[in-house]
Formats: sequence, structure tokens, C-alpha cells
Amino acid sequence: MRGSVYSIIEENHSKILKLWKERFFSDIFEEEAKSYFLKEVDPFQNPLASRIDEIFASILKEIKPEISLDTLLPYLERLAQLLAVHVPSAKRAMGTFLKLKGIIRENFGDEILERFGVEGLLLMEDLMNSLMVLTFDFYMKYRERLFEIRYEEWKRNNYLLLKRAGLVYDPMEGMPLVKEFDAEKH
Repeated sequence: MRGSVYSIIEENHSKILKLWKERFFSDIFEEEAKSYFLKEVDPFQNPLASRIDEIFASILKEIKPEISLDTLLPYLERLAQLLAVHVPSAKRAMGTFLKLKGIIRENFGDEILERFGVEGLLLMEDLMNSLMVLTFDFYMKYRERLFEIRYEEWKRNNYLLLKRAGLVYDPMEGMPLVKEFDAEKH
């Protein structure tokens, strides 16, 4: 074997990055929005596309024989944050890595088999599966946090409504004044 199976990613970094972004945005957005996200990566004009470009490029750059989880995990966590906000379905969110696995298999599978054998292809696919599992943990953490934020906001809104209606006891303000029902007037 010459080199490492991961050298395939390094040698084809820009092609893999382009295809990965195309498939990612195609799965999440409609055609018109997808074309905007793919052409505009200015961080001020399109922060989402800029972050995805940065994160995907960094993940691909870190896939090498001496992979460092300390270096890779922050990118996976940032990706999970974006996925948690923009992709509510865990299946679709984690499909991000299935897309990458498919791109590598479709475009470079034969080359991997020729240069590194079946073991090389399995090693590459195992890596993609590992990245997916690590990202899933982060994704669930951020989805739970989003639900907590929504729940707290819901509680706050309902508390204010109940307080205005005089149906909530606030220890700082004392008992609410409830207008007594006068049966004779009604």
C-alpha cells in the first residue's frame, strides 16, 4: 500500500468539499435557496454557508492517518449546533455523513479498492460512521437545549398571561386582586 487511505481525501479535498456542500444544501433547502447558499459564502452576506464551508473543509482537512479527536471534536460540535437549529430531523441531520460516505464511495471507491483493497474502503467507511456517532451526541445535546429554551419561553409567556388575568400568586406582589362576582348585576 502506498500512503494512507486518507490521502484520497487530501488529494481530492476541493472536489469532495464541493460535492458535500451541494448534497447538504440540496437536502435541506429548496432549489432557489440551495443555489444561493452554494454561490454566496461571504460571512456577512450568508453566515450559514460560510460556517458550513469552514466546518466541512476543516473536517476534511483533519481526516488523516494521525487523526486527533482534540482537533476534530470542536468542528463536529459546531456542525451539530448548526444541524440542531436548521435540521430538526435527526435522520436528516446525520445523513450529512452518509452523504460524505456516498461521495467518497461513488467518486473514489474504485481507486480506494485498487490502491488499498477492501480493508481501505472499510477503514474509510468506519471513520465516516464514527464521525456520525460523535456528531449525533452533540446534536442531541443541542436539540435538548433548544427544547429547554422553548419550554422556558413557553412557561414565561403563560405565566405573564396568567398574572395579567389575576390567576397567579406572586410573592413579590402579594395576592392578586380578584374581582368578586356580583350575582345581582349579572
